Order: sequence, then structure tokens, then C-alpha cells
Amino acid sequence: MSYPLQESLKNIEQRLEELTKLVADRQDKYLTKPFLNNDEFQRVFRISPGTAENWRRQGLIAYSQINNKIIYRLEDINTMLDNNYRPFKK
Repeated sequence: MSYPLQESLKNIEQRLEELTKLVADRQDKYLTKPFLNNDEFQRVFRISPGTAENWRRQGLIAYSQINNKIIYRLEDINTMLDNNYRPFKK
């Protein structure tokens, strides 16, 4: 025999599990940030190591440095591109 209260509690429990999974998935995606290392950055923009260093010194691109390893967040690369965008003029 089934009781309405038990069914309601079971439905609530199932929904809570679904919501918990959704939140966990979102947190994993939020915490995972895409990065490029210095070699990848230079390859994408077809620039020399010296040019990449000049861009960093000039403040054109934000970066992180851990020991000798330089890392660029894709978010910062997009910001650099947005800040230097020049629309096409006829």
C-alpha cells in the first residue's frame, strides 16, 4: 500500500539528487578554466618568443608565471583581442 506522504517524500528526494548532480556539474565546469602555455600562445598568434615577451611587458596581455612557466587564460586572450579590436572601415 502506498501513502501520499511517502510518495511525495520520495519525489522530493529524487529531485534533490538531480539538483545536487546539476550543481556539482556546474561547479566542475566553472572551476575548469582553459589555458594556453607560452608555446601554444606563440603558435596561435604566429609570433616569436620576443614578441610575446614584449606584449607582456607592454601590458597588452595578462599572464601568470609559475617559476619559468608562463600561462595565459583564454579569458585574458579574448580581453586582449577585444581591447585591440578595430572595426572595418570602407
